Amino acid sequence: MAIRKQDFDDGEQAKNAKKRTRIAIDVSPEMRRRIKMAALEKDLSIGEYLGRILEEHVPDEATKTRQRHPVTRKMLEELRQVREAIMHEREGRPFEDSTEMIRQMREERSRELEQL
Repeated sequence: MAIRKQDFDDGEQAKNAKKRTRIAIDVSPEMRRRIKMAALEKDLSIGEYLGRILEEHVPDEATKTRQRHPVTRKMLEELRQVREAIMHEREGRPFEDSTEMIRQMREERSRELEQL
């Protein structure tokens, strides 16, 4: 989105433009014509027109952060059902301690490397 000096009415707008960065995108000539016509219909520059579209459609960083939801009885019940299904599939055997499994695998690998 290029900002041109002739797009500004006064010095205040020019001062605010210095706080902005430039983004260059490639569009087809037909798309550029459509953008230009839409901007003209709203009596805006192409930069102002595209800037407004982006402001409307690109979410703020704050809204992107995941909001936490309170734990409900339904969620706890679903979790309990998943746990029971896993235990049923494993015939009542809990998962092995992954820390211990990783330690054993590292020891085995170390022994293999020592033999090389």
